[in-house]
Amino acid sequence: MTPGRNVPLISALRDYASRDTARFHMPGHKGRMPPPFSELARLDFTELDGTGNLYTEEDGAIRRSEALTASLYGARGCMYLTGGATQGVLAMLAAVTSPGDRVLLDRCCHRSVLNAAALLDLRPVYLQRPIVEPFGISDGLRPEDIPDAKCLLVTSPTYYGVTSELRRLRGLCEEKGMPLLVDGAHGAHLRFLSGDAFVPDIAVHSAHKTLNALGQTAFLLYGPGVDADRLRGFTAVFGTSSPSYPLLCSLDASRAELEQSGRERWEKTADFAARLRKKHSRLLSERHLSSGSLDPARLCLFSPNGYDTALRFEREFGVVCEMADAGNVVFILTPSDSAESLSRLDSALTIVPDIAVTAGGVPPSPLPQAVMTPREAMFARRGYVPLREAGGRIAAQPAAPYPPGVPLVCPGERFDKNHLEILRELWYTDDEPVSVVLE
Repeated sequence: MTPGRNVPLISALRDYASRDTARFHMPGHKGRMPPPFSELARLDFTELDGTGNLYTEEDGAIRRSEALTASLYGARGCMYLTGGATQGVLAMLAAVTSPGDRVLLDRCCHRSVLNAAALLDLRPVYLQRPIVEPFGISDGLRPEDIPDAKCLLVTSPTYYGVTSELRRLRGLCEEKGMPLLVDGAHGAHLRFLSGDAFVPDIAVHSAHKTLNALGQTAFLLYGPGVDADRLRGFTAVFGTSSPSYPLLCSLDASRAELEQSGRERWEKTADFAARLRKKHSRLLSERHLSSGSLDPARLCLFSPNGYDTALRFEREFGVVCEMADAGNVVFILTPSDSAESLSRLDSALTIVPDIAVTAGGVPPSPLPQAVMTPREAMFARRGYVPLREAGGRIAAQPAAPYPPGVPLVCPGERFDKNHLEILRELWYTDDEPVSVVLE
């Protein structure tokens, strides 16, 4: 780990490690592990005087690092997470709701949102998006009006890189007196491409998805009016009581790197992605969207068979994508990509015939019938049946092809003929087991 300047947490832990104390406390490796873990082990502590406490310290190195991140993003405050964006989704929904509350959920949500609805006993009202054909992905969320509810949670950007107009959605929420929550798991870098310092009431970002940070690292950003103590308390409820100090150090280091050269490096990445979009017409671009915009650093390639195309990329070019589905292949570009890797990606894209793709927005499929609440369905007696026998049964768990983990049928909804056929198109087989409520 070679952090830049102004890394309060890393500095504090290095100072503490330099005392060379006899460690008769957790973790069991006692600061001594063989390479490649030797340096990380020296900084891997438990909660001690001098190392801080993620959940309870009032003023320490962790809080100073979080404050620097908040300032970098233009937020009132920041909270580090070591349980990924999932921990943040659970915490922010819990912080603004009570059991039985009605909540507006972007239908293009991650399965962690549905798990939160079940755990917190929430009543979801789903907002749908138009579909961008032939890509078969969701466009930006753009409702003309929203019903009354306790909050709105929107996914922006999506796994495919489509963003929604958050300022407009915030205006709709303010009219209703409800907070706007954003699952921005894939958008921690966008601040350094748009220059927009807008922060919704609460947003969660996965640092490990696009930043130079270790797996499971994430952070919450929040604005004025949020009960920070309540939010912090719920990060502890849904997080481990032994958060990893190496993961926290990774957040400290990645933020310092962004402060030094984030905008310059990300703009170079976006420029390269723009050149590829211009060169390869099958790459999703702004002209294909009707109500959203794009993450400048993410590429979504339309292919009649995304799975086979992804396999060819790996076999012939050693290019491994982020995800593939029946009609698309998705690539995440970051400043950590080498020039050689980017050149290989450019070459690999040439194997897909570069015909013009005319995309248009179409209405989404009607939602399945909801007959139980998410909590009732998820905690009911359940079993598995093959997909061919699921018609008319109630889903006990999300039917969410992963990646991207976006649910087609949610817990408490009934499988119908239309959605079974869509699941088959998404490469579910008739023998695929699906979780259903045993009535």
